[in-house]
Amino acid sequence: MEEKNQNELEKVLSLALDLGKGMVQCGAEINRVEETVLRICYAYNIKKTEVFSVISMVYATVISEKGETHTQMRRIYSNAPNFRRLENLNALSRKICAETPDIDRARKDLEKLLGDKRHFDVFICLGYIVAAMSFAVFFGGSLLDAAAAAPIALILYLMNVYIKSNGVNRLFFTALSAAVIGFLAEVFVHFGFGHNADMIMIGDVMLIIPGLMLINSVREMLCGDVMSGLLRLLESIILAMAIACGFAASMLLTGSIL
Repeated sequence: MEEKNQNELEKVLSLALDLGKGMVQCGAEINRVEETVLRICYAYNIKKTEVFSVISMVYATVISEKGETHTQMRRIYSNAPNFRRLENLNALSRKICAETPDIDRARKDLEKLLGDKRHFDVFICLGYIVAAMSFAVFFGGSLLDAAAAAPIALILYLMNVYIKSNGVNRLFFTALSAAVIGFLAEVFVHFGFGHNADMIMIGDVMLIIPGLMLINSVREMLCGDVMSGLLRLLESIILAMAIACGFAASMLLTGSIL
């Protein structure tokens, strides 16, 4: 009986950490991740729980009623905003806390969510296109510039679905995306499909700028998660530098070809 209780405790801790890891990978705030892990443990009557998380790790220790300590950790190698999955993970965590289902059943629900890979979504694709066109016009571009930004946005979305989802390094992918934007914008303007290459670039680059990461870094520092906030801030700066390098490479390439 005691061994069964210990196994149940380990299962609860594993479930909570896997769900927390999925939330971090989707771009959730660190304090929300830690609170979710705590609430799941509390839902299964584990009262003594300590959780620590940064953008690269989720770590938790629970203490049983007999004073035995159990610790697990999840290493996180990559993360990218995925609000649909994050919403589903939040809904699952609320369901677990409200209903306290059987652990094996909750595990199956979690694995189903985490195993759902990105696929082509028409509405998200349209969102990419409309956003790129709107930003191109907003920053002073013409309607032709907005039209030129649309196919580039479509290419960016396809890259996001079929390349980034396969585990490509985020820094490399960001630089590659910026290079594709810069190269195609210059080519389109050269052949008359667009008036201002810079406006086309601005419209599309807004899709890959790590603005959300920067905002979350400031929010986390204000909430007391200084380490996580600084890591996010540093990552956003590095990604911004990757964007600049990608544009520089595309301009050098187009300058030598066109």
